[in-house]
Amino acid sequence: MPALSTSASSHVRSWPEPEPEPEPEPEDEVTDRVTSLGALVTVPVVIVTPDTPIDDVRRKLVELRVAAMIVVDDDDTLRGIVTRTDVLRLVDDRATAADAMSRYVFALPAGAPIERAAALMAFEGVGQVVITGGGGGALVGLVSALDVARYYATCAGYLVD
Repeated sequence: MPALSTSASSHVRSWPEPEPEPEPEPEDEVTDRVTSLGALVTVPVVIVTPDTPIDDVRRKLVELRVAAMIVVDDDDTLRGIVTRTDVLRLVDDRATAADAMSRYVFALPAGAPIERAAALMAFEGVGQVVITGGGGGALVGLVSALDVARYYATCAGYLVD
């Protein structure tokens, strides 16, 4: 997996560490469920380069039924994220992934709690969070708002795993 660059040019931002919360009571239904993002991560992550034609990006989004793709350069350095919404806003068929992508990517470590991703997505108004792991910040995958909603619906008994 490509490593995430921590340089200012890649515009990768992480959510600040939350204050520690008290342990939940044993009868809480969520305590017997997975609580870290690593278990919700969508893999494999679809990766494109900045010069990928926008028609190819559209086609991949539809064919692979994904909501977003990570944009990396030739050195596997994270450059942005391109979503279905980004592509829909772009009317120039000669455009590339670089023209459509958001350069601000929100990332969390795989061990972060699911609630942290939910709070980040709600606060920032984004639908996906990049998940990183390992000491070098390697790309693990994506977690979407839908992944988080499915998790909580399953915990509440509305969906079956």
